[in-house]
Amino acid sequence: MKESSNLKRFRIMGIVFLVLLGGLIVYRVIKEGVVSSQLGINLAVVGENGCSLLVLRPDEDIVGWVNLPEKLKLKIYNSSAQYPIGSLWVYGVSEKRPYEILEKSLGLSVGVAISRTIKINGDPSVEGVLGSLHKINLKTDLSLRDRFLIRRYLVEAVSSKKILEMDIPKKAMDKITEPDGKDFLIFNNVMVLWTKNKFLLESILMENVDASINNLSGIVGLGVAVSRQLESAGLRVVEVKTDPNQGIAGTGCIFVSRGNYPVTESFLIQQMKCERRVEVDKGMINKGGVGIWLK
Repeated sequence: MKESSNLKRFRIMGIVFLVLLGGLIVYRVIKEGVVSSQLGINLAVVGENGCSLLVLRPDEDIVGWVNLPEKLKLKIYNSSAQYPIGSLWVYGVSEKRPYEILEKSLGLSVGVAISRTIKINGDPSVEGVLGSLHKINLKTDLSLRDRFLIRRYLVEAVSSKKILEMDIPKKAMDKITEPDGKDFLIFNNVMVLWTKNKFLLESILMENVDASINNLSGIVGLGVAVSRQLESAGLRVVEVKTDPNQGIAGTGCIFVSRGNYPVTESFLIQQMKCERRVEVDKGMINKGGVGIWLK
């Protein structure tokens, strides 16, 4: 009798555990993600022979597609090495960090925040993305929630043919010739101007936020590259410096907010993958804007 009672108790505990686990999974599926109607997303789409950018702005009713040249060569974000854009994914896989390497390298080179990646079969295309989002074995760092939302936006855009095709102007790229005689393209300073006009987020622009960047990462030029990403989204970068005397604990991208900027804060956390901290310098609290550290 006692054995039967213990068995029943264990069964109840097992059922309760499974219910809690199921509830946690459902909660994560519903809540986790970076896509929102205000912020949308800049999504890297990797095909078998190239890479493109999908730009979603639901609140602004924009679905954009940026074609990236196959001969484009990009700098790996944390090294001096340059790779053809078609080889970035393969390089990332070899380093066991395909999403991080591709998103940071491409995002810093183009000058926009690229927060997620999707790897599809064939050449990159909007139809290819739409036909892949439901697949269980899809290679992506998108959450299930984000995949559902993106698919919903794309179905409407494709059916109504509201895709804005964007080609990077030739004057934004320079041709280089490798020692082996192969020709490649690299971005020049004109790319910064083109990016600013194509990726603005009205919701961030309306908050009118000043940002300062302190680059303590040891990577030369990272502060300027990140400032371009922020400005393309609508922030106003007023200072880029390297000042170890104004440090902060932690690693990666860290920020403090000195005002009420809910959309900008969401952008920094979800799209730029920054960690928020509380301002400890009381003299800075009322100055407004956001302070960003790169470590």
